[in-house]
Amino acid sequence: MKKRLLVAFLLLLPITALKAGEHKALELSTIQVIPIQDSSNGREYELFVKLPEKYEKSDTKKHPVIYYTDALWAVEMLSATTEYALEDAILVGISWQKDIADTEKEWSSRYRDFKPAFASDNIDNGSNKGEAHKHLAFIRNDVIKYIESNYRANPDNRTYFGYSFGGLFGVYALISQPDTFQNYIIGSPSRLIGTYMDSRLESKPNKPLMDLPKQTNVFIAYGALEKELGATVERFVSELKNQKLANLSLEPAVIESANHTTVFPKLSVRSIYWLSDKLKH
Repeated sequence: MKKRLLVAFLLLLPITALKAGEHKALELSTIQVIPIQDSSNGREYELFVKLPEKYEKSDTKKHPVIYYTDALWAVEMLSATTEYALEDAILVGISWQKDIADTEKEWSSRYRDFKPAFASDNIDNGSNKGEAHKHLAFIRNDVIKYIESNYRANPDNRTYFGYSFGGLFGVYALISQPDTFQNYIIGSPSRLIGTYMDSRLESKPNKPLMDLPKQTNVFIAYGALEKELGATVERFVSELKNQKLANLSLEPAVIESANHTTVFPKLSVRSIYWLSDKLKH
């Protein structure tokens, strides 16, 4: 009897050690947080890397990789969804810039990093200039290189996941350098995709919107309640269809009863299951 009481007491120690009102931060033990620097400009970021549960059981198997932006906002949803739907994938979240001025919001860099450069930027005050070209170079030259050098990542099976302004960045990557990823998941992208599409077509009127040298799969969605954004996305989807690109597989979707806030969780689950099905073939 005494032994049972002692065991029960010892089990309660970690709980009773915390006083009322105290708390501990939850750390996700399966996710590695890795500092990384943009080699072209010295900006500091972090990568949230989650390996498949069975990663260590093989030293030869290559895994598909899902790269996603807005890492802090999306990590829990994507981590949970892939546990059930795509347990073989490596997840790589890309944070916002870490070494920014204290006066800025922690997510301020997303407006600069995810926005393509437009002609109107030349008359801007400087704070909203688009540098998506720099951020894409960082992902291609530093992030992907690091992941494929340090993990058993399949270089022929990369996916990008981006939502809202991150979706805008996905559109930019798809049009400007589509070979960066094999699969693109683009959720509720900013209405600026219309401006970017127009500028691309105006600058190269006699060329297709983009060149696809290899098979590329695109899932693009918005919420049914996003009326104005929906019209822009539909125009973009129509333009892609009109291009008649042989290597493009396009999956447009409208998430029912969802606005820009509520569409994200539904989009995450639906798109990951779409990706899971694509990777089976």
